Amino acid sequence: MKTIALFLSLFTISSFASVIPKEPHIYVEGYAEKEITPDQIKISVSVVSTNLDADIAKSEIDEKSLKIFESTKSIGIKASQITATPIQILPAIERENGKRIDNGTRVSRNIDIILKDLTKYPKLNDALISAEITSKISSTVELADERAVKKSVLMLAIEDAKLKAQEIAEIQGKKIKDIHSLSEFQTRQNETYNLQPNQRIYGQSYGAAEMRYRVPPGSSVFKIGKMRATATVYVVYTIE
Repeated sequence: MKTIALFLSLFTISSFASVIPKEPHIYVEGYAEKEITPDQIKISVSVVSTNLDADIAKSEIDEKSLKIFESTKSIGIKASQITATPIQILPAIERENGKRIDNGTRVSRNIDIILKDLTKYPKLNDALISAEITSKISSTVELADERAVKKSVLMLAIEDAKLKAQEIAEIQGKKIKDIHSLSEFQTRQNETYNLQPNQRIYGQSYGAAEMRYRVPPGSSVFKIGKMRATATVYVVYTIE
């Protein structure tokens, strides 16, 4: 235990020293955030069938899956926007009052639909209802290129750090010279092991919260909320 403690102590000191130069410097935190509008919705449909006859249960899943594919095709959703998992077949065993009850076989499959044209969301709900799809359905808003959004906010955070450093240096009659280190991780000594990138995108699916229904919500419930992307960077500038 003493050996481990010593190693961690040495690691902490060396890590901290690597980002803090010996020459005059300024350590600043840059922050940025951006409000963004989601550009796609992921609809996840879970179809399940239980029957004493496994073949009947599987046939029902095949039939429901086909209805979903036909419904999406009818409103112009491409096959490339739909992903279906392999069928899962498990014993449908339940317990009631300590007794084992065999309900036969449970067959299930998950189907994900990526909707890029958000105006079609109410139509998709109506199509699923018309197809009598009453399985568990959940919808979440997403970004088609989340990486690009995070990168753009990160650049804003770096610019914010530079402006802060310039202002601090000017007060002291100095100028910033070079970037000695830049990180998305808090590198102050007491935070060395809390290495979690402080960059995220968060929001809500429908203005208030994500909603889940056995039957999809009608058009009147549909409302896309905003999302917010944030980024924090820690920069050490040398000064002259």
